[in-house]
This record gives sequence, structure tokens and C-alpha cells, in this order.
Amino acid sequence: MSNQVYSTENILIETIALEDNITLKLFDDSKRLPDDRWQVTLTARLIIPVTALYRGKTEGLPPADELRAALGDPLVYEHKNVRQFVATNEKRALRKTLVDTFKSKVFPYIARHDFHVKFAAAKYREHIKRNTWYPGDKPKS
Repeated sequence: MSNQVYSTENILIETIALEDNITLKLFDDSKRLPDDRWQVTLTARLIIPVTALYRGKTEGLPPADELRAALGDPLVYEHKNVRQFVATNEKRALRKTLVDTFKSKVFPYIARHDFHVKFAAAKYREHIKRNTWYPGDKPKS
């Protein structure tokens, strides 16, 4: 038996439009494994245009051009849920459970009106920290 992955599904399950032109897409990124088994993966991708970040409180964010140069446009938040070695006959039920759990536990958090701004600010801070020569240095303004 080899460790080869036979095939990958990349199926769009659902698209949810949020406020400020932000889109959440749910994907089934499951992979077929040997011996009639699956690696079941639910991927949630939140697509955040930079323009959506500057419609209200922009605490912790640099100017839009600087943010685009550092992180790109749009920003992408990704959440994955993975279950290994699932039988084919259990795959559909498990995928539904993963989607339901995501919608009840994670979705209310990322659908909050300020999540995208806080996410962008955190990613920008990480970017600055990674590109600072000394860990204690403050970025040059």
C-alpha cells in the first residue's frame, strides 16, 4: 500500500455575502485516500477587500496603500477543519456536521462587524514584526 493521495475534491459548498462587500466561501477540500478512505476537509475562506476595512473604525490600521503593499488586496482569512481516515459511507454526514459546527461556533465570530478590521490589524503587526531587524525595534513611520 502506498501513501499516495488518489484525488482531491475542491467543491464550493456555499457562498455567504457579509456586510461591506466581504464574502465567505465554504469548500469541501476532501482527499481520497487508499482503501476507500477519505481525508475530509472543510475550508472556510473569508475574502476581505482592503476598501472594506476603511468604512468606520480603523484602529491599528496603516493607510490603505501601505496595507496593500504589505499584505496584498484582498486579504484572505482561512479556517480549516480536517478529519482523517473517514469511510466513504460516513463522508457526507461528517461534512454536514463540519459545516453545521462551523456555522454555529466560528461563523458568529467572523461575521462580527469588526472582525475584518481586527484581523487585518493583526496581520499587519505580524508583517511589521517579521520585517523588523531586531525584535524589540519599533517600525519606522
